[in-house]
Amino acid sequence: MVVEKIHKKELVLPIALGIIFSLIYFELPLKYFAALFMGTVVGILILHDIKIGIFLAPLFIPFLPDMAGLIYLIFIFAAFLYKGTFKRINPLTTNSIDTPIALFVIAITISTITSLNPMGSFRDFAIHISAIAFAFTVMNSIDNKKDLNILLTVMVFSATLIALYGFYQYKVGVKMEDKWLDMANNPGVTTRIFSVFGNPNILAEYLIMSTPVSIGLFWYNKRFYKKVMFLVTSLILMLALILTLSRGGWLGFAFGMLVFVLLVEKRLLLLLIPLGIGGVYLLPETIMNRIMSIGNLADSSNAYRIKIWKIAIDIIKDFPIAGVGFGYIPFKQVFETYIRTMPAYHAHNTYLETLAEMGIGGFIIFIILIFILYKYSIKKLIVNQKDRYIRTVSAGVLSGLSAILAHGAVENVLYLPKIIITFWFLVSFILVLMRISDKSVGLDR
Repeated sequence: MVVEKIHKKELVLPIALGIIFSLIYFELPLKYFAALFMGTVVGILILHDIKIGIFLAPLFIPFLPDMAGLIYLIFIFAAFLYKGTFKRINPLTTNSIDTPIALFVIAITISTITSLNPMGSFRDFAIHISAIAFAFTVMNSIDNKKDLNILLTVMVFSATLIALYGFYQYKVGVKMEDKWLDMANNPGVTTRIFSVFGNPNILAEYLIMSTPVSIGLFWYNKRFYKKVMFLVTSLILMLALILTLSRGGWLGFAFGMLVFVLLVEKRLLLLLIPLGIGGVYLLPETIMNRIMSIGNLADSSNAYRIKIWKIAIDIIKDFPIAGVGFGYIPFKQVFETYIRTMPAYHAHNTYLETLAEMGIGGFIIFIILIFILYKYSIKKLIVNQKDRYIRTVSAGVLSGLSAILAHGAVENVLYLPKIIITFWFLVSFILVLMRISDKSVGLDR
């Protein structure tokens, strides 16, 4: 009798949900019903095991609308708080990077409050806070190499799907906007892929963060099928990066690979010279023309950026202490008071943008965050690390961060939600690697 009662209780929720969804099905269009149904299923799975939500995040975020992506991250953080409040979870972890991240949160909070347009600043504030909250959840939920490997593999798989969709765009010859390319200096170019991101430079930003992760997994794995799998994904991602024709993305990726080689195997530097020379002869003429235009000041994209940088410097001079306010909206509004014939959403330089938005104080905190992130990561995860998995994967993640920060010299990379979130994904991976490293050291003792 007791068993029968338990079984009846367990049937209550499925029956109730079945009735509710049956009623909703007849009221909603099919696509909205499917979205609601899938969202409910995923929500239940996350409440059952928060790791499921974390594993799915790198897969869902690039494909979801920006608002849905933020809601997803917030839901995962809320589920984490729920489990921490009403259920037993492991104690919260701490490490050397916590303090600069906390200072950065304080800085963007103050910059939002003191902004010339607080509501405009709230947009970027909400994106960063949601992404940082997710990073905090990841750090306190993933504590072993197996789970981290699943998370990294899902990210690589998602990036590969995105790249393959870009190949489809290249095959069908998707229409390219005129402002994406100076046709006078790049004859013969008809397509720049952008996949799900709407802009080839944004796709490049995503690819240069995810490709080094794939390369790191390829470098680490010794099993034949895994090595082949990550070799294939790495080649697909690199080819997609080439087809974006993003010069900033290429330079950022090259810098990221230099960092990877320095961290993993310095002797590989000897291969860079023949690879560079071989590339001159093997790359198509259209790609070579694009590379040669990097230093061409007559190129319309280069001239446009230089003009924006000059105006951004004027804004920094006029708002040196507190800046104009966190986020692109205050910057855009102030920028248009300096020149009305050339509207710009951002400074096309992450460091000038940060200075203009947050002033000298906020910029210093941002630089300190990056410096400490690298200092402790290289010291703990590379130099003094015996575990080959931790060392190699850390090199891949740090290379992805290096690539996007290098790209930041010619683009404001912390501008769009999906790129901001992916940036904090990489930071969360570093935090998890530090936790795993500390745990392994504790076991050794």
